[in-house]
Amino acid sequence: MQFFWQDLRYGFRSLLRNPGFCAVAVLALALGIGPNTAIFTMANAVLLKPLPVPEPNRVIMIWGTLLKSGFDQMPVSGADYLDWKRQSHSFSQMSAAFAIPEYGLNISGIGDPERVPAAQASYEFLPALGIQPIAGRNFLPSEDLPGGPPAVLISNALWQRRFHSDPAAIGRTLTVDGIPRTVVGVVPHQLGEMVAADVWLPAAINPSNPERQNHHFGIVARLKPGVTLAQARAEMTVIAQRLEREYPATNTGWGITMSPMAEMFTGRIRPVLLILLGAVGLLLLIACANLANLLLARAATREKEIAIRGALGAGRRRIVRQLLTESLVLALAGGALGLLLATYGVRLLRGIVPDMFPMMQHMGVDLRVLAFTLGISLLTGLLFGLVPAWRSSRTDLNTTLKEAAGRSESAGGSNRIRSFLLASEVALAVLLSVSAGLLLRSFVRVMAVDPGVRTANILTMNLTLPEVKYDTTVKRANFYKNLMERLEALPGVRSAGAVMFLPLRVSILSFRVGVNSFLIEGRPPVTQDKQPLADYRMATPGYFNTMGIALRQGRLFDQHDDLDAKRVAVVNEALVRKNFPHENPLGRRIVMGDKPIEIVGVVADAKLYGLDSPIEPAVYVPHMQRPIDSMGVVVRTEGDPAAMAGAVRREILKLDPEQPISNVRTMEKVLSDSLMLRRVAMLMLLVFASLALTLATVGIYGLTAYAVSRRTHEIGLRVALGANQAQILRLVVGRGMITSLIGAAIGVAAAFQLTRALSGMLYGVTARDPLVFAGVPLLLIAVSVIASFVPARRATRIDPLVALRYE
Repeated sequence: MQFFWQDLRYGFRSLLRNPGFCAVAVLALALGIGPNTAIFTMANAVLLKPLPVPEPNRVIMIWGTLLKSGFDQMPVSGADYLDWKRQSHSFSQMSAAFAIPEYGLNISGIGDPERVPAAQASYEFLPALGIQPIAGRNFLPSEDLPGGPPAVLISNALWQRRFHSDPAAIGRTLTVDGIPRTVVGVVPHQLGEMVAADVWLPAAINPSNPERQNHHFGIVARLKPGVTLAQARAEMTVIAQRLEREYPATNTGWGITMSPMAEMFTGRIRPVLLILLGAVGLLLLIACANLANLLLARAATREKEIAIRGALGAGRRRIVRQLLTESLVLALAGGALGLLLATYGVRLLRGIVPDMFPMMQHMGVDLRVLAFTLGISLLTGLLFGLVPAWRSSRTDLNTTLKEAAGRSESAGGSNRIRSFLLASEVALAVLLSVSAGLLLRSFVRVMAVDPGVRTANILTMNLTLPEVKYDTTVKRANFYKNLMERLEALPGVRSAGAVMFLPLRVSILSFRVGVNSFLIEGRPPVTQDKQPLADYRMATPGYFNTMGIALRQGRLFDQHDDLDAKRVAVVNEALVRKNFPHENPLGRRIVMGDKPIEIVGVVADAKLYGLDSPIEPAVYVPHMQRPIDSMGVVVRTEGDPAAMAGAVRREILKLDPEQPISNVRTMEKVLSDSLMLRRVAMLMLLVFASLALTLATVGIYGLTAYAVSRRTHEIGLRVALGANQAQILRLVVGRGMITSLIGAAIGVAAAFQLTRALSGMLYGVTARDPLVFAGVPLLLIAVSVIASFVPARRATRIDPLVALRYE
């Protein structure tokens, strides 16, 4: 230990005598360790950190499947849930849960009216997760029935915000969508990390007459001790097959899929995080190679010092230990600076990641992240300080002491190692840059996609009418009808409309919302698993013109398409192509539910689930004929749509002073949010690629400058013998170019194999896009020429007389 402190003190003093070298080394390491720590923090929050529930591996999600129709994760009906619960023996608890869409619910009665995210769950939900309310109690079975006592659970965040964490809040009345409900409990913050809901209502599935047609529940279950996921899956598959035989009209073609609950929250972001983890790993390797090169160059200048220490009796082990101590000091300093950069980076990431990933809103630097940073710092210092230290300890004392300080030409092996490290840096930089280039090209292609809707000058918001106040179809229809008339009369508003779900919406889940099967009148009946599917949307007459969705055939809705008129629908071109390829769809009738609907118009396709998602068949029906409470309102303005938000809000309050609105955004913001994951992945890879390119450039410059300083005598001799400036430039630049070309070739070969992992994130380009694979190496070569040219230019100005006396 005494020797360690001696080495540490000496190492500090030695490094402080070379502040330039120390600053460059620490900064290079920080640029490698900082991004690694930031991305590891994300991965820790999403992939590594277990769900904040007891025995999280036993908590699973069960979904329905319609594989023949291409759907492998679908909500299930209340009837299927009750059948699964009665017939299965693999679970200690099974519950049904439903996250109410982005419209949320209105709460009032305590403070100002507010729209909050909400969810429904059966009374077994909290026990299935293995968590208890932090205040009050869970739902009672009697409260989880239709017509049961009105109860509500609230989130810890809402408890703090509305009730200031007052225990007396239990038992108070909170009006939820116009219904007074008793606050019976407060769910812990762990649940908020998984589901962003402030109020929880009972699922209230009718056990005597459950619905089998409507599918909107996700099933959360806890495996019994000793039961494996495979065993439970086998049992549930048998049950699904049994129900398919018992209820062919509704269950034909339906199967089940099961997975750990954690996978539901990470499915969409897992590929992005894995790619980013790989990218920052490559960046760290580049930084480490830079550190090793710096240490080798510094060791070469200390050859006489090390030789003297060896002559005075210091053994190779002592010299290696001293040099390793110095590299560890540098690594720890780089790690500390990298941790500081990562802390700010995580704050930035928390602000830009989509709200649909609540677990990422709580990510931060914890003990695991600190241990990771310390670990990679120590590993970096040891691994990439070992080679320079071992190389320096093998110095030939006689040769070194005879030569001028630090000017030994016996370092041919070190030169080869430095060239190898530099080639590795270039190869890794090419690999990172190719990956970033592919994502950039893909993002440009996605942005060029026509969404099928107008995004400029459109204001959007969500509305949900309280069920108690608007308890009839007439009341709901009249509210939205009057609202559209008021909004269109506002100065600066060109048109207004409303639709059940706004286009370009994205979700943490993979299934589509509002998907219905249908039959076509006049064609032979088919079983449910073979019935065509379409997205089902209610819309007001002004919706299509407001959103710029063009009419292709027939007509749009008008005010005459009300509850007393015949049921009509407008379909998109995708539905026509798929179901009426050689027919005129106008006048044909489809059956969705219990009544036939006549097709009166065909509109252009619009992207419903993001620019990179395929066009899906869609059926639009007049809201007046199917009045629902939750709608997305769109307003087309003459100027800045955000500036009209206040006026629109005032008109809504004139109709109903207690009616809140939520998710007020421009359509351009909706589009931007739908691309958030792609944008984050692309920008971060571009940043990492830029850092890699910078580090490689510094490495090329450093190696060339070092070579010039070591070959000053040789270059002076060449000049004295008649070499001109062009020949000296070719000599110096050529050496750096050979190393860069070798590295670029290796990088391209590696990218050719490894970028296939990006295929799932690419759109409109292949993983072997020739433009990217040709452009990136050319860019690296151009940068290499520039980085080598500066020291090469300096070499051409060497005075032969000075150079020949130099050594």
